[in-house]
Formats: sequence, structure tokens, C-alpha cells
Amino acid sequence: MIRCGQLRSVPVALALILVACAGGNTPTGELPAEGASGPSATMGKPEIVYASPAGKASEVFSANISDLVPQQLTSLGGHVAFPVWSPDGNRVLFVAMNEDSANVMILDTESGESSVALANNGNPADWGPRGEQILVTKDDANGRGLYLIIVATGAEERIDTGSTSDAYARWGRDGAAVVYESNRDGNPEIYLTNPESGETRRLTENNHLDEWPSLSRDSSQVAWASGTEEDKNLWVMNVDGSQKRQITESMMFGDAFPEWSPDGSQILLTARENGQFMLKLIELVSGETTHIGEGAGASWR
Repeated sequence: MIRCGQLRSVPVALALILVACAGGNTPTGELPAEGASGPSATMGKPEIVYASPAGKASEVFSANISDLVPQQLTSLGGHVAFPVWSPDGNRVLFVAMNEDSANVMILDTESGESSVALANNGNPADWGPRGEQILVTKDDANGRGLYLIIVATGAEERIDTGSTSDAYARWGRDGAAVVYESNRDGNPEIYLTNPESGETRRLTENNHLDEWPSLSRDSSQVAWASGTEEDKNLWVMNVDGSQKRQITESMMFGDAFPEWSPDGSQILLTARENGQFMLKLIELVSGETTHIGEGAGASWR
């Protein structure tokens, strides 16, 4: 993973790798043939969104977890990364990049129209619990921090975490906490902060790289990637930092981008396999791993 000091490069690197992985073959994210039905037509609303190659670009796709029959949601012609469903399932937040700019975008899945939520920022973003705000990392005069952006007005507010080196934040569905990575002490660790009070708790403390935290839907557990640059594994802990447990062994999944299932029994993550980014589904109780298909940075409705 690219370190916090190089945060702006992360989405670009991921998008370029996704495109390179497509090679000369038909990409997994290609639309079904004319006359074929996408997942929304056959099974109701699709369950996940993810980034996947589309010719020489990468785009946002949706699918059902059972078959990953893709439905292309964007046709921007550039590169995309980190799509996230809104709480009501009607919009998708994502990062869009081209040669000139990187922006945080919002896709209306009903109209198919995309709009800029935050210009000149290529950092991963997340929705607030009611879909009225987004949470994103921004550079400012004091360093790097976590910001809340009101979608309707664009008004910004910095969350006081006591640090100027925070990144990769996710917001719990109950609104009570954001979980994020911070290298305030010289090594990436996982922290949790109440966005209103600023109360902050450190959840990990070791010599490993602890990255990409994700809160379960009930905000009782945190999943994250931990290990070395070359070898990270998926870990899960209680939201107070207790009962840390390793879930995968030498999966070589890189940054992981863990995403909890709605019932908290499974985690979707991104693995690198034979030079490609692939989506894997992990059963937390049994540890069973299921190969889903090509893609990266999935979000579960």
C-alpha cells in the first residue's frame, strides 16, 4: 500500500492496475450482451458496487453477490475507485480520475447522472449515516485531516482528532464514531473518534502496518488489514479494541478494502491474484473463502 504521505496516489494506482489487469481480454465488468438482463432487472436491486476494468478505462459496476452479473453504472471514460452505496441505496459515492483532475463524485442510480461532491480531491470518501454528509480526507494548512462535507451546500467542517496525519476513514451507521488510520506516532495504527465530541480512542498498537479499517453495520466490530507491505491479512476486533483475531492466512490481498455484510457474518475484500484484483468473500465463523470475480473496493448495499 502507498503510505499516508502519498495518499493522493492511492486511487490512481488502483485504477491503473485495474485497467492493466484487463489486458487484451474481455473484462469481467463488461456489460451483458444486447437483450441480456442485468442484475437489477432480474433480482431486484443489486447488492454490491465495485470498480472494474471497462476497455481502456475503469468504471463503477453493480451486481448481486451470488452471480456477479455486472451492470455498468458509469461511462466516464477515465478511472474510478472506491464506490460506496448511500444509506438509502439510491446513490453511489466514488472517486473519478482523468489526466487533469481527481474528484469525489456522487452517482444518482435512478437518473444515471454523476455530479461533483468535492473537486480536486482523489481521496476515498464515505457517507454519513443519513446520507446528508460525506466523510473525506483533505490536506489543509495544518496537515491532513478528516472533514465532514454537507452534500447539499458543500459546507465543510474538520473533525478534531488531535492529529494532522489521519486518513482512510469510515463512518458507522449509527453516527456515533468514525474509524480511520493515523500515523501520528510514526506508524499506521487504527483509531476511533466520536465526530461530535472529538473523543478519540486508539485501537491498535504494534509494529505492523494497520490500515483500511471498516465498521460493521451495528458498529460493534472493526475489520482492518494488518501486516507488512508485502504480506497483510484480515483482522477483526471489537470496537473497543478487545478480542483481536486474525481471519486470513497469507492471502496476499494487499490493501484489502474490507466491507462488512449487512448481517455481520461475512466480509468482502480485495485480493490480488495472478496480477489481478479479485473480490473474495470471507465467512467469519468458518473462515471459508469464496471467489466472487474481478473487481476492487466493493461496497455492500
